[in-house]
Amino acid sequence: MSAALLDDVWKRRGISVLWDGEALSQFNAASKIISLRRFFELYEAGWPEDDMPFINDNAVMVAGLDVMIDALAPDEAVDWVEQQVYTKIQSFQSSVDNCALIFWMADKSRWLENAGENSYSWWLSGNYKQQTFPIGRCIWNGAQNGVKRIEPVKGHWLGLYHQRIS
Repeated sequence: MSAALLDDVWKRRGISVLWDGEALSQFNAASKIISLRRFFELYEAGWPEDDMPFINDNAVMVAGLDVMIDALAPDEAVDWVEQQVYTKIQSFQSSVDNCALIFWMADKSRWLENAGENSYSWWLSGNYKQQTFPIGRCIWNGAQNGVKRIEPVKGHWLGLYHQRIS
């Protein structure tokens, strides 16, 4: 089982996945969430500071990763996240100083923690329902041992956090 992150460092740095609607509203992030497409456009533009949709000056939140994963066949989704999304995550953390990157994936019930392997998966929907996607391996490049559960109140997860991927 992963260690718990009891503070709000996830709002200022690292790579996180958030699924808790109450935390989203307290973070005042809803109006600043960008699409995955916009995230890719910002990458192509070299992360221009004037165009970055910062939340509280130190976080960027992206929605749509879950939709893309569900839209692809599982093997294609793994390749796409590892080759496309992961490279942009790396670029973001190298280029945008002191800033959190947060992926909004609203359905907590689709997360699966395998405590024995210290890994996280995402239950797929649509044609691939009943199959899982190794999301932890893909977005944190297998560095799942460094992933912490965002748990400011014991037993209530808000999401998952990793300080820095390599």
